[in-house]
Amino acid sequence: MNILQDILETNKDVLKKSIPLTLNNWPILFTGLVYSVIILFLFRIAFLFWILAGILVTLVQSALISNYLYLIENIIRYGKISIEDFKRGFTVYIWKIYGIMVVIWFVNYGLSLFLSPLLRMQVAFVSLGSLIQLAAFVLLNCLPEVIYQKHFMAGESFSYCVEFIKENWLDWFVPNILLGILFFALTGRALTANLLIGNSLIRPSINGIIFYLVGQLFLSFIMIYRGLLFQALSGSTRRKRMYMRNMYRP
Repeated sequence: MNILQDILETNKDVLKKSIPLTLNNWPILFTGLVYSVIILFLFRIAFLFWILAGILVTLVQSALISNYLYLIENIIRYGKISIEDFKRGFTVYIWKIYGIMVVIWFVNYGLSLFLSPLLRMQVAFVSLGSLIQLAAFVLLNCLPEVIYQKHFMAGESFSYCVEFIKENWLDWFVPNILLGILFFALTGRALTANLLIGNSLIRPSINGIIFYLVGQLFLSFIMIYRGLLFQALSGSTRRKRMYMRNMYRP
């Protein structure tokens, strides 16, 4: 009962903060349009760089993710964002994100190179490779929040994610699964990292653009919600949160 009460109380507090922060910073919904233009231009010129094309694409994607996470960080920390935040955001976390993406690429490449036959093995009608991807998705689910809220290098970021999920898996996934279901019901798409940069929610029509902007605003709400929830869970324990609530309760 205490666990359920803590989850409800924590998410009630997070929801109260997330809604006004999202509405007050509504211009963030246009970042997706800017990212889409950049990504479109990037893939039109990437072939000119031959063997370096992969490095260029990863760097640009890292810069876009850095920009978005920096804006979310400023919304959570200061309650507002500015054009200066947008300009600066492209470089704040670029190298941390680039390092993480390179590590993930090497792991995927190593698995496919040395364990390809094993990854195709079926375990209860699901391939072992799919199970590994699912496990990585679960254990590294809070990686975006770790990037901008914790000052860790790539390896430390991965290990902290695993420890955080081990300690807070129920508190973290109950609201996140609900938000993911709502997002899928609204947009027909699952929440993935690709939605943060040049996502494919937009459609070439008035209704499509409106649909895109609504989806983008809800995506921003989810990222703000996740950031506040991560902040609350990583900065305290269930016992401490309940003690503080009882102390300040009239």
